[in-house]
Amino acid sequence: MIFKCIGSLLLLCAGGYVSFVFNRFERRRLDVLDGYISLIYYIKGQIDCYAMPLADILARADPSLISACLGLGKGETAEPPFDVAPCDEPYVLPALLRESRPYLVPECERLLTTFTGELGNSFRAEQVARCDYYIQALTRERQKLADTLPARQRTAATLSICCTVAVAVLLW
Repeated sequence: MIFKCIGSLLLLCAGGYVSFVFNRFERRRLDVLDGYISLIYYIKGQIDCYAMPLADILARADPSLISACLGLGKGETAEPPFDVAPCDEPYVLPALLRESRPYLVPECERLLTTFTGELGNSFRAEQVARCDYYIQALTRERQKLADTLPARQRTAATLSICCTVAVAVLLW
């Protein structure tokens, strides 16, 4: 009997932890989108002021900006594949996008993929205008995601805890 109680308690703790992980994942989705919006603001400023190529822009970017796009924590920084060299220019932004794909909703992923394809293929004024467009589009998507965040967190918490209770009852 005591082992059943301990097992049920362990299952409930595991369900609480899974709920915590799901909530943290949902919050990190919003943080990654904020990171990409900040990165596009940074790219826009560098193109507008200095007309620098993309590889140089990303090489000079603050590592915390790149880390935010990857969904890393506050103290963590990006690994060497994202400390870019000028020769890697066509592959830098798509590689960053590929690494952060689990945190992106499909519409944001589509917008960012299109942005990476269009960047660097036109004149400075056109690139700045494209950056403005994608900042506005991603900001709208961020607002939608922020509006649904509490409901998604409650759903994830409720489902994980209910499934854990159901398993504990079935195993009792």
